[in-house]
Amino acid sequence: MPFRDGASWNLAISGYANYGSSTDAVGVYKLMLKDATKNLNQITFLTMLILCSNCRWMDLGRQIHGQILKFGFGFYVFVGSSFLDMYAKLGLIFDAKGYYDEMPERNVVMCNTMIIGLMWRGMVEESKHLFHGLKERDSISWTTMIDGERGS
Repeated sequence: MPFRDGASWNLAISGYANYGSSTDAVGVYKLMLKDATKNLNQITFLTMLILCSNCRWMDLGRQIHGQILKFGFGFYVFVGSSFLDMYAKLGLIFDAKGYYDEMPERNVVMCNTMIIGLMWRGMVEESKHLFHGLKERDSISWTTMIDGERGS
């Protein structure tokens, strides 16, 4: 790429990830880490966390989590929601819960992600407790709880 900014790097990573070349997406990400850390942004990390979740790459997901913290993106709410989602999908619900508990700020998206993760893992009582403690609920909050109750 002659002109390499955050958008072009993210487009390359996302393109490979979405069209079946997951290892190429990781290769571009690693090249970006080596040559262009100033271009890392929330989109980069969201894409990589989704890729790790979809490919069930626990070790790489943990590495990326560490890099997110290192580069100062750890407390962006949508990046945090992606952590929760990845950890829950990979069966690491206690890691997800630990991270959730450490977040200084949570929005309804992050809370919903945690409730969904708990439900996926059969932790209905924990999800109820979290749901009842929410200051803000939306249709996803309610739908998740109704579906979880029906499935339990």
